[in-house]
Amino acid sequence: MASIKIFLGYFVIPLLFLFVSTPNVVTSLNASTVCIKEERVALLKIKKDLKDPSNCLSSWVGKDCCNWKGIECDNQTGHVLKLDLQFAHICSTTDILPSTPLSGELNPSLTYLTHLTLLDLSFNNLEGTPIPKFIGSLNMLRYLDLSFANFSGMVPSQLGNLSNLHYLDISNPFTSIGVGDVSWLSALSSLQYLHMDFVNITISSHELFRAINMIPSLLELHLSACNLGILPPSFPFENITSLSVLDLSGNPFDSSIPSWLFNMSTLTQLYLSSSLRGLIPPMLVRWNLSKLQLLDLSSNYYLTGDITEMLEALLSCSNQSLEWLYLSSNQLTGKLPHSLGQFNSLHYLDLSNNSLSGSIPESIGQLTQMQFLNLLQNFWEGTMTNIHFQNLTNLLSFSISSKNNSLALKVTHDWVVPFKGLHHVEIRDCQLGPTFPNWLRNQTSLVEVILQNTGILDEIPHWLYNLSSQIWQLDLSYNKISGHLTKEMNFSSSYPPMVDLSFNQLRGSVPLWSGISALYLRNNLLSGTIPGNIGEEMSQLLYLDLSNNQLSGSIPLSINRIQNLSYIDLSNNYLTGEIPKFWMGMQSLQIIDLSNNSLSGGIPTSICSALPSLFILDLSNNNLSADLSSAFQNCSSLSTLVLGNNSFFGSVPKV
Repeated sequence: MASIKIFLGYFVIPLLFLFVSTPNVVTSLNASTVCIKEERVALLKIKKDLKDPSNCLSSWVGKDCCNWKGIECDNQTGHVLKLDLQFAHICSTTDILPSTPLSGELNPSLTYLTHLTLLDLSFNNLEGTPIPKFIGSLNMLRYLDLSFANFSGMVPSQLGNLSNLHYLDISNPFTSIGVGDVSWLSALSSLQYLHMDFVNITISSHELFRAINMIPSLLELHLSACNLGILPPSFPFENITSLSVLDLSGNPFDSSIPSWLFNMSTLTQLYLSSSLRGLIPPMLVRWNLSKLQLLDLSSNYYLTGDITEMLEALLSCSNQSLEWLYLSSNQLTGKLPHSLGQFNSLHYLDLSNNSLSGSIPESIGQLTQMQFLNLLQNFWEGTMTNIHFQNLTNLLSFSISSKNNSLALKVTHDWVVPFKGLHHVEIRDCQLGPTFPNWLRNQTSLVEVILQNTGILDEIPHWLYNLSSQIWQLDLSYNKISGHLTKEMNFSSSYPPMVDLSFNQLRGSVPLWSGISALYLRNNLLSGTIPGNIGEEMSQLLYLDLSNNQLSGSIPLSINRIQNLSYIDLSNNYLTGEIPKFWMGMQSLQIIDLSNNSLSGGIPTSICSALPSLFILDLSNNNLSADLSSAFQNCSSLSTLVLGNNSFFGSVPKV
C-alpha cells in the first residue's frame, strides 16, 4: 500500500483547489423565474444528443428549465447562465449502483445559450469527438471545463474568441488532444487559471511560453505531461506578476535546470516531478521562494545535488510557509542538516529513494506540524531515539529504511508516544528488535503495519491480534518471529488486507483468515495439511504463497472456489497425490508453482484451455508422468514452463 503515501501527498492540494474552484450543482435562485423558451428548446436538443443510461438528466422535464439539475438562470431575465454537467455533480453514485457518465456528442444548439458564463462537461465521455469549434462563439463564458471528457483531436483556435474567460481546463489523459498553434492563447487576456495537462503540444516551448506571457492575469499554469522538450534558460514570464501555481511535471526536458525556476517570489506551489535532470542550481542566495507552500521535485531520476545546500536554500526563504516537500526518487546526496527542525510549517516530507547518508538529526523531532514522514531507501546510520519523535504530536504516517542496514531504532521501554493517530508505520532493514515494539500497542488507528527485516525475535503480541479488524496491510516478513499462528486474527476491513509473514519461524497449521486478499507464509515451519475448506473460507484471495514449509497431504479441491486467484505457490513442501482438476473456476490464474513436492499422476489436459491467462507453470521435481504431446494444447499465453525431474515422455508441441 505504499501508493497511499503518493495519493495522499501528491494530489491533496490539487484536489483542495478543485473543490474550492469548481462551482457546485446549481438551480434557480428565484422560484418565480421561468427560463426562456428558445433556451429550453436548445437544452432539450443537447439532452437528445447525449446518451444518459443512468438518467442523470431525469429532472430535465417540464417548462421551467431553471429548476433542472445543473442549470442556473439569471434571477431577473431568466437567461441560462450556467450549464454544469460535470459527472460528479449531476450523477449520483453509490458502491452498489454506480452511475455511468454522459456520452455522445455536443449539439450545436448550445450556441443559443448566449448568456452562458459557465460550461462544465468534465468527467464525461464525448467518445473521442473533437472539441466543437462553436464553443468559441459563447463569448460571455468566464469558466470552461472540458477536462477528462474524452475529447480528441486538435484544440480549435476559436477558443481564443473567449476574451472574458477566467478559467480554462482542457486536460485529458485518456485520449490524444493536441495543440499546434497557440496564438489563440494570447487573446485570453483575462485568463487566471489555465490547465492543459496531457495535451500534446507540438510547437516549441519558446513559442508556448511566449504566448502564455501575454496573459498577465494568470494565477495558475498547469502543463503537466505536455511533451515539452526544453526549458528556456531565461525567465519567460516577464508580464506575469502574480503566478501562484506552476506545474511542469512529467515533461521530457532535455536541458539543465534554469535558475529562474527557483526565483519566482509569488509561487505557492511548484511541481517539477519527472521533468528535470542535472544539478540543482547551487546559487543559494538567489533562491526567492518566500511564499512557497509546496515543492515537488520527485522522480527526477537524473537530478543530483546536495541535500544540505538545498534545504538551507529553502530555509533561507520559505521556512515559515513550506508545508509539502517531495524529494523522492532522485540522486540527492549528503546529510540532513540540524537546521531541518526550523521548517515550522512542514507537515509532509518525502526523502525516499535517494542516496542520503549519515545520522538523522534529533532536530527532526521539532517539526511539530509533521503528519507524513517518509525516509525510506537511503543510507541512514546511527540511532533514532525518543528525542527524534518528541514533538511529532500530529504524526499520521512514518516510513524509514536503511539500504546498508546500519540504522537502529532504540526507545525506552516506558516511552510515552507523543502521537496518537498513527495509521501507517513502515520500518524496513533497520534494527528494531529483538522484542516487538511495545510503543505501537496504543496506536489504535493503525491500518498498515510493515516491520520487514527489523531483527524481531519475539512472538506476535495479542494487542496486534486485537487490531486485525482494521488492518489493510500487515507485513512482518524477514524476521525471526516464533510461536504458533493463531486463528484469532479477525480481518474484517472494507479493504481486503494483504498479510505477509514469510521468512520467519512460525509453527502450526495454515490459518483460515477470511476476508484477506493475499497470504504469504513462505519459509516458515508450518506443518499438517492444507485445510480442505480453504476455498470456502478464503474465497477473496488473489495471492497465496505457502512454499518452503513442511506441509503434507493433497491439494484440496476447494481451491477451485477462489475464483479471482492470480498466483499460487505451494512449492518445497511434502504434498502428495494428483494435481486436482480445480482449474475451471479460476480464470484469473497466471502463475502456478507446485515444484519440489511428491505429486504423482498426470497433468490435467484442460489446464490451458481452462486457464487463458496462465503464463508461468513450474511442476519440476515431482513424481509426475504424462505424454507431453497432448498435455499442453491451447497454451498460447504460456511463457515459462519448468518440468524437469519427473517421468514425462513425448515432446511439448510448439505453440
